[in-house]
Amino acid sequence: MIISDKYKFVFIEFPQTGCSAVARELMENYDGRRILFKHAQYHEFLKQAKPEELGYYSFSTIRNPMDVVVSKYFKYKSDHENYANKKVKHGKLRRLLMPKIEESRRDFIINSDADFEQFFLKYYKWPYSAWSILSHHKLDFLMRFESLSDDFEKALHNLAIKPVRGLPLYNKTSMKKKHFTEYYASKASRKRALKVFGPYMKAWNYEFPNDWKELELVKSSTGMYNFINIFRRLYWIYLR
Repeated sequence: MIISDKYKFVFIEFPQTGCSAVARELMENYDGRRILFKHAQYHEFLKQAKPEELGYYSFSTIRNPMDVVVSKYFKYKSDHENYANKKVKHGKLRRLLMPKIEESRRDFIINSDADFEQFFLKYYKWPYSAWSILSHHKLDFLMRFESLSDDFEKALHNLAIKPVRGLPLYNKTSMKKKHFTEYYASKASRKRALKVFGPYMKAWNYEFPNDWKELELVKSSTGMYNFINIFRRLYWIYLR
C-alpha cells in the first residue's frame, strides 16, 4: 500500500492488475511511500489511519478475471520469477496453505505438459471471487488493467497532479502470445468460464466476448457466488 501526505492519496495494491508498476511510479515520482505491506487491504488501512488520512483520495486496480487466470497459468508454466515458490509473508492460514497449492498447480502443468484449458477445467469449478469485493466499491477511483495507463493519468488528474511521464509497465507475463479470450477455445471451457466468472464479471461491469452469446450464464452460479462469498469475506478479513 502506497500513501502520500503531500498529495493526500492512498493506493491499494491489488494482485495481478499492474499494481507494481503503479506503486513504483507513485514512489519514484509522486512522493509516495509504502505503509503496512504490499497487497494490504483498505480496511486494514482504515484501522490504523490518522484522522486526516481518512479523507485521502483512495484508488486501486482491477482486471478481467478471465485474463487473470490465463496470466496465472503462464506464470506457473514459465515459473515466472520463481512464481510458485514465493514466500508468503502475511496471514497464518495463507502461509500454511498457499505454498502447497501453488506448487501443486505448477507441478501439474509442468509434469503433464497441460495446456491452459486442461489447467482451467481442473482447478476452476466454483464461482470466482477476489478480495476486491470487500472494499473496492468504497474507493474514490478504480483503474482497470485494460486501460491502466489512461486511468492512471485520470487518477493524477483527479488529484490535480501533472503527470511526470507515461506509466512504465513492468513484470509482464512471458509466453502469453494471444488475447486471453482465445485461450478459452472449446465449448466446455467457455461454459465453465460463464459459470466461474459470470457473477464477478457482472459485479465489475466486464462482458464476455460477443461470439459467446449462444451460451447462457448458469443462474445457480450467482446464488453459489453470493453464498461462498460469505465465507470468503470472513477469510479475507480475519484469516488471510
